[in-house]
This record gives sequence, C-alpha cells and structure tokens, in this order.
Amino acid sequence: MNRLKYWLVLIGGFGSFVCGATDVVREADYAERIAATLNIGEIVWLQANDRKFLSIYTETEYPDIKEAAIILHDKGAHPDRKPLIHGLRTELPKHRWSTLALQMPLREPWAEAEDYFALFAEATDRLRAAVNFLEKKEYENIVIVGHGMGALMALQAQNALQDDIKALAIIDVPVTRNISARTMEWIREAELPLLDLLVSREMPNMDVSAAKRRLAAKDNTHYRQVSISADESMMVKRVYSWLRRAIETFASAENDEETAEKESAKNEADAQTD
Repeated sequence: MNRLKYWLVLIGGFGSFVCGATDVVREADYAERIAATLNIGEIVWLQANDRKFLSIYTETEYPDIKEAAIILHDKGAHPDRKPLIHGLRTELPKHRWSTLALQMPLREPWAEAEDYFALFAEATDRLRAAVNFLEKKEYENIVIVGHGMGALMALQAQNALQDDIKALAIIDVPVTRNISARTMEWIREAELPLLDLLVSREMPNMDVSAAKRRLAAKDNTHYRQVSISADESMMVKRVYSWLRRAIETFASAENDEETAEKESAKNEADAQTD
C-alpha cells in the first residue's frame, strides 16, 4: 500500500467500514489511479464530516466567466470515469463551464443500488463542500450534473442546496419504489430548471416511467425531458446546450422579478406622495 492509499484509509477510520459509510479502500484505489494518470484538470482535496475526498477541478477556457458545474458519477465509479464523466468534466470547460467532478461515496463492488441509499446524507455533505469551494472562487452560477446514482444523490440533495444551485441535469437516473429513494417525489419537489435525460434502451417500463416523470414535474415550467441514444458525446452536447438556455432563462426571470419589484416600490412611493 503506497503512502497516498495508506493515508486515505487511515483518515477514513475503521468506522467507515460499517454500514452507512463510504468504502475508503475503494476511494483510495481510485485516488491512486487518478493521481497517476490525470492530464486535464487538477486534483483538489475537499472535506466533509472530517473525511477528505478527492475532486477534480477543471477551469473554463473563458476566465471571465463565473459558471461552474459539479459533476457526479454513477454508483461504483469515480470522478474521471470514461467516457461520460470524463467527457463532461473536460468538454464543459470548452463551453464556458468550469467543472468540479466529485468522488461520491462508494459501497462494495457487489453492492446494489439500494445499498447506496444509506450514503445519501454523506453525499449531500460532499455536495455542500463542493458548493462552498466554488463559492469561495466567486462562481456566480453553480449547477449539478449527475449520472445514474449520482443523479439520484443530486435530486435528493436539492432542497438542502436550492439556494446555492441554479439548475440540475440528471442522466439515466434510477427510478425505484424503495421508500428510501423517492425519485418521483424529488422530481415533483424540484423548482429549479431540471433536465431529465433518458438513455434509450430496450426496457418494457421505460415509456411508463417517462410519462410518470413528466407528470411529476408538471408544475415545473423549467423541466425538460429528453430521450437520447447511448452516445456519450451527444449526452455531453445536450447537457451544455441545455445549461446555456437554462441559465439565460433563469437570468431573464430574475431580471423580470427585479424590475417588477422596483416598479411596485415606485408605485407605492408615488401613492404615498399623492
């Protein structure tokens, strides 16, 4: 065990091997591989609940643009997983978005999706640490892009982070009936711009799931559902093009609200002087 892996396992503590905590050995393995092969972006160590975790920060090619996307991988993966996560974190900076790809909590290699539900609280803490990091760098527009379990973790964390994030893009989010993962309820609760990318595949219940998701989001005028082929480059393109429109719409709505407030205040002041 090299020094990096030993250090990560040590700071994780023996308590991390119990149910409900991340697998620090797997995280250390991924960190070791990423540190040895990373050639785009830089490793940044963040901290949540006294535990350090790896992230990869990649600045946009437009230094005056203060927009950043937090990238979340699927279950059992890491923040440079190819092709999709790597593509998102390296391509979005070419389109005005800095990226911060996070190592999300892990379970054992054989773990099922349901085994990850106990890690949701830890996932939210990591997202909050990521937001804090980006806010200290004075990013004004922060969004989250999640794939699979990472998308589900982002959905469940949205209420805790809604004052700090401007939009959410979810790719191939798992829909489960398990009470611990209330996908439809979280979609229904979302008030921020939400892109729901469904990856097309031969699944008998996919049309039913898609319809239920649209129904759950019926009150969110900024919800967009798109069915897309399993082509990672097209997914990346769809994400950054939608993010641009979503932020422009959000900015326009904020300007309209500010104008309305100023107009209301002016009318009230005029009424008092009459």
